[in-house]
Amino acid sequence: MGHETLSEEYYDEVCRVIGDAVVVLAENGYDTSRTTLVELLRKTHDTRSRGDRPEQKVLENAIRLIKHQAG
Repeated sequence: MGHETLSEEYYDEVCRVIGDAVVVLAENGYDTSRTTLVELLRKTHDTRSRGDRPEQKVLENAIRLIKHQAG
């Protein structure tokens, strides 16, 4: 999954979520590797499993984008 499969606005939102996660991890002295990012986003997704569906989709797509870019 890459930028070409998402609308530009939606891709920007997914990237914003990833960027926010990196900033939070870095500010708290944590590793910002792809593995750590995926773990954090999965935990957030699971914690908010009853949350807003569009928010859940953004988290799911952020995870997919990180994993796709890694391999």
